[in-house]
Amino acid sequence: MRTVGHIITSAGIGLATYGRYKSPGAAIASFLAGFLIDIDHIVDYVKAHGWKPSWFHFNEACHEKYSGKLYLPLHSYELWALFFLLLRGPALHPFRVGITVSVLTHLLLDQKCNPSRQPLTYFLSHRIHKRFDANAILKHRVYHG
Repeated sequence: MRTVGHIITSAGIGLATYGRYKSPGAAIASFLAGFLIDIDHIVDYVKAHGWKPSWFHFNEACHEKYSGKLYLPLHSYELWALFFLLLRGPALHPFRVGITVSVLTHLLLDQKCNPSRQPLTYFLSHRIHKRFDANAILKHRVYHG
């Protein structure tokens, strides 16, 4: 899914979080978490293209076809579950729920909207096991280097 879709979805989750908990902080955190997770695309961009900026390549968002690697360290069900388990306490509950729902929604939408991804693609342990090799992680061969 593109960033605009994640922003719209995250805004809805942020509003729902505010409606449920009346916590502006939790609402803002939910909103930000739902699309700022995409900051990890910078890792893949730099590995594929180096530090030289190119809006075309960044917007293309298929960096694995240039580098043969798919890192996306924050796109991870393990990290999502770890966050959910570690963020505890009554005062943090609105943040825990809002952020968890926002990140989970992001991952599920990415999985649904990116048909080239195999079911295990969004598990960091799977990507590590496959040494981040895009051809081993994705359904179709993308790198011919």
